[in-house]
Amino acid sequence: MTTPSNTEAPVPFGWCHWHKGPSGTAVLVQIIEQSSGPGVALYACAPCREQRGLITYSEQGHEAAYRDYLLHTTDCEGCSRIGRCEVGRRLRDIYQKALDGAA
Repeated sequence: MTTPSNTEAPVPFGWCHWHKGPSGTAVLVQIIEQSSGPGVALYACAPCREQRGLITYSEQGHEAAYRDYLLHTTDCEGCSRIGRCEVGRRLRDIYQKALDGAA
């Protein structure tokens, strides 16, 4: 059996949490952190992003900076309630600057 060379690649399947349906344009727009258990990732399709003014996660500097900060401090022995290691302090400063710029 031969396959035609001009067939298009299949569109990746995605789910839009806003219109609650399948989408070929869904991208990550929000991560909801939970104190216990896994977090939740929310995806939105292009029409829903445009209609609702949603910004992709990769374009949200403060969200990405906060995630990097949390990932580091979770596993770092030098970061605790009392203080942060040098990398933890720098990541927190980056997060704070991104927050100030988003406001």
